[in-house]
Amino acid sequence: MLSSPFLELFVFLRAGQLIYNTTPSDDCQHFFRFFSNFFLARLFPLKIYILYRMPLHIEAPRPSNPCAVRILQIPTILIYIYRGICYTICVFLCLKGGMSPLNKDLRKIIQPGFTLYFLVFLVFSIVGMTFNHVFGLVSLAMCILLLLHDRLQSRSRRRAVMDYMRSLSLEIDQVSRTSITTLPMPALVAMATTGEILWSNDSFNTVTGYQNGVLGVRINEIAPTFDTRWLIDGRQQYPTELRIGRNSFRVFGSLLAGEHEIGALMVLYFVECTDYVRLRDEYDQTRPVISIIAVDNYEELLKNLNDSEKSNLLAGIDKRIVDWAAATKGMLRKYDRDKYIFVLENGELQKLVNRKFAILDEVREITSHEGVVATLSIGVGKDGDTFDENFRFASLALEMGLSRGGDQAVIKNKYNFEFYGGMSKEVEKRTKVKSRVVANALSQLIRDSSQVLIMGHSRADMDAIGAAIGLVCAVREREKPVHIVVDLERNLSKDLIARFDQLEQYHGLFISPDAAMVMCDFNTLLIVVDTNRPDYVESPALLESINKVAVIDHHRRAASYIEHSVLSLHEPYASSASELVSELLQYMISASSLLPTEAEALLAGIYLDTKGFSVKAGVRTFEAAAYLKRAGAEVTSVKTLFQSTFDEYMSRQHIIAGATDCGGGVILAVTDEEKDRATAAKAADELLNISGVQASIVAFRSGSDTILSARSSGKVNVQVLMEKLGGGGSQSAAGAQMADVPVSEAEPLIRGAIADYLASTDRPAEPKSQ
Repeated sequence: MLSSPFLELFVFLRAGQLIYNTTPSDDCQHFFRFFSNFFLARLFPLKIYILYRMPLHIEAPRPSNPCAVRILQIPTILIYIYRGICYTICVFLCLKGGMSPLNKDLRKIIQPGFTLYFLVFLVFSIVGMTFNHVFGLVSLAMCILLLLHDRLQSRSRRRAVMDYMRSLSLEIDQVSRTSITTLPMPALVAMATTGEILWSNDSFNTVTGYQNGVLGVRINEIAPTFDTRWLIDGRQQYPTELRIGRNSFRVFGSLLAGEHEIGALMVLYFVECTDYVRLRDEYDQTRPVISIIAVDNYEELLKNLNDSEKSNLLAGIDKRIVDWAAATKGMLRKYDRDKYIFVLENGELQKLVNRKFAILDEVREITSHEGVVATLSIGVGKDGDTFDENFRFASLALEMGLSRGGDQAVIKNKYNFEFYGGMSKEVEKRTKVKSRVVANALSQLIRDSSQVLIMGHSRADMDAIGAAIGLVCAVREREKPVHIVVDLERNLSKDLIARFDQLEQYHGLFISPDAAMVMCDFNTLLIVVDTNRPDYVESPALLESINKVAVIDHHRRAASYIEHSVLSLHEPYASSASELVSELLQYMISASSLLPTEAEALLAGIYLDTKGFSVKAGVRTFEAAAYLKRAGAEVTSVKTLFQSTFDEYMSRQHIIAGATDCGGGVILAVTDEEKDRATAAKAADELLNISGVQASIVAFRSGSDTILSARSSGKVNVQVLMEKLGGGGSQSAAGAQMADVPVSEAEPLIRGAIADYLASTDRPAEPKSQ
């Protein structure tokens, strides 16, 4: 029993205090005689019984204190109650004083807390000397002997414990070394700074083929793709599988603080996962992919051909597609006169991607008698959970390819689009059926709306403002409230807007995006012109706030475009948004309803995007211009909108003076000065006048951003080039904005994108002159 001597001593002391509660006189002798009986009682097996029945069975002279006499007359049941209370208190005090927390130091663990016991015994001995010197001296001597004995025993226990811990530490260290060395998984210790291997176990040596050990070898020599950034970032697992020879491993590790001469160390453990990686790759390679192949210009190819010529031309296209598909072991079926469905595995798709969809070039070799070149658009859907989802992805990809001008392959997965090809110039459609259908649908939308808001892209140019003004005429014809949303401070058409502000019909018609947000309601129609990207509009917040949105644009569709529009007129073949609006107006209003100034605004938009009818101007472009001319537009009045000041002219020449030839007919002009966007665009246009130049790019600073303005004469697709830098546009005019990138850092990125584009089109990248 824990601290049993102290427990019994405490009970007797407490009982003696109550029973023999006398002053230091003769009665005190009875007290010490009573304690003599206590020590004698400890010698007998029945000491507990004697202890419990102490007031009734231990012989002691009757005390002279009346209080003690009264206590001895208490009934036996009260004595038992008292005995229980005493023992309860004793046990509580002993447990409280005897237990030590596990986190005490070694001295307290091997030397139990007997201090209180010795103190009580010492006090008892000192008090005993007052009444009986012999008894007190004997007690004091016993106390000292017990104390010495306890100290000797504590020292012996401490020595034994330390010896045991030392031997245990040696055993653990030996076991640890043996277990790491014989660990079935490969392991090593290397320097974190250089990757030099300091130790490796037999398993690692066997895996790497270094039977004599890899001491001194760098990890990169064994696994070239390995790096230590994941350890520096505090992660414990390598982010990908590590390839060593023919095997793949998951790598786990941690950093250790080494000696000052060595530096930080890293411990790496390699868990082989070759079978898992092989199974995963096989699963990925065999996943189904659905592709839809469409002939872009089917009707134009067969126009004015007899039956025999049609059969020969279509047979040539079919043969090339069938031969191309047969090499992939996929399933090809023709389900419409100009469409095919093609099912293959993901691994075979990667082979087609590596060959850059060579079928596009093969079909382009077919030409009709009228000189129309056959082109294909391919939409590919992959990574869907079901075949139906893959087919939906393929349909979206095909639609994206057609909206970008065709002659390209587009791959759509769950997250984004990938584009291949798209180097051909858009083919102008000669039929105006779609324009008439869209005009009727737009007219109905305007009638069903409470009001109409028209918005272009940010920093609206004359094409955006001109198209918006043309639509104002159509809305006015239907007597609906209409406003043009434009930032009056940040736009490229201030002269054109100032001219219309003087007209009574346009008083208060131009409003800011904030005013439009307050004005719109649930039945408002928003018409977006000259852009199809939600992040390029004048006010993205306004676009998100309105449910009914119509889009009219001529730029090639980008990966991010305005979805869920109730009406969309998207024709990449068109020269400008003003040309599309001019065609719609012919079916929406009478000829007399269009004001001459409105016709000039539309003509200015066409003139801007065609560079004075020299770039991307087709038959329908001139037909639209003729319609505007009949409505009263004056070319001389339009040209005055493009005049520049002397300072703007000199600024433009400063940009041109810094241009360099990047090869392949591409010229790049870079300036670190703050420039106006209109000035930079005009500089890019002027660079096209240089002999042998097919594309020009101007890069300039705007705050903390770098702005790019790109122009092309038609042979270089600047839209594809700008998309590599996060921008977009059309084949002949595009741009990009590199946010928070200074010009000095942007220039090598631009040159790299030019080199990649020229390499993909097999153009020479070496500059001809500087």
